[in-house]
Amino acid sequence: MLALLAATTEFAAVKPWEYMCDSDVIGLTDPSTGELRLVTVLGNAREVFGAVFYRRASGLRWLLSTLNDPEESPNLDNVAAMDALKVELLRKNELPKQDMTVLKALDFKPAGKGEIWPQFQSALPGCLPWFIDQDEAEQLLVDLPRLTSFTTLFRNHSDLFHDRSPTEIPFLPNPMPNRLLEAKDLEWRPLIVPPETFNPFKVSDAQLDQLRKLKREPKAAFEYGSQILMGSTVLDKGRPCYSRFSLLVEHDNGFLLGFDLCLATVPFNECVGTGLVKTLIKGGSLPGTILIDDDRLEPILGPLCDIFNMDLLPSEELEGLAEARESLDSFMGSGPG
Repeated sequence: MLALLAATTEFAAVKPWEYMCDSDVIGLTDPSTGELRLVTVLGNAREVFGAVFYRRASGLRWLLSTLNDPEESPNLDNVAAMDALKVELLRKNELPKQDMTVLKALDFKPAGKGEIWPQFQSALPGCLPWFIDQDEAEQLLVDLPRLTSFTTLFRNHSDLFHDRSPTEIPFLPNPMPNRLLEAKDLEWRPLIVPPETFNPFKVSDAQLDQLRKLKREPKAAFEYGSQILMGSTVLDKGRPCYSRFSLLVEHDNGFLLGFDLCLATVPFNECVGTGLVKTLIKGGSLPGTILIDDDRLEPILGPLCDIFNMDLLPSEELEGLAEARESLDSFMGSGPG
């Protein structure tokens, strides 16, 4: 922790937010594993100061998708998909008690005033931001000094990103040179993360037996959706995680037929597949049509629906499902009611 605090102090002293934007993305390669990571500097808007290190496919996809479509309205499913480490500089009175306890134990006293007190956070898919662990601290100890080297270079070469495509990213050399970083050391690479793919839900024999016992209603249409809602956090292995709610609603009258709850850390296809099976069993029948408002559900649920001759149809507006979500959201204390 002392080494990490020293690296953070050196990074903060450069004040890269004065000349860098969060759209100036830097690429890093892990010297041990070869894993690619992307880094952005926060603070140009003078609101949040620090840096975010995006990792693994989920983190890279989250960042690049956000940069490609900055006007898209964020939702909790998107937020919960983030995989990153964050170093943030706060005012002393903004620092959470647990973080301040650690800094006091280490007798850490930064010089100056304002946003100079460091906080380290870990974001994993399906989880709320949490404290970093040993492996994550070691990753930051590798990445943070390299970021500082780049920001020092950028301060003297503010035109680095001029005439570059948004998907073209400067990757730092691996290993880093034993001297000041130079523009010629950078390797510019076009980086486009492939779209996320979803495997079909594998229904078990026991689940098939239960579904076959249900009565069939060929003319009926049900609305189905699965979404993370605010106020639905639970502890999983000591870490706070979001919960995903799967809802099944009768299309004609908006009657709620069933709901299922699972941890947001469970793979998406498994969560929504199990949710559909459970809510159908709860509802007591198999409809002729299932309406969905999320395109991601088509490849996941399509094979299961084919087995029982249920049409799986995308629909942009599902009033019954929207009302059920709003009611549940309000009940849990996060809605306007």
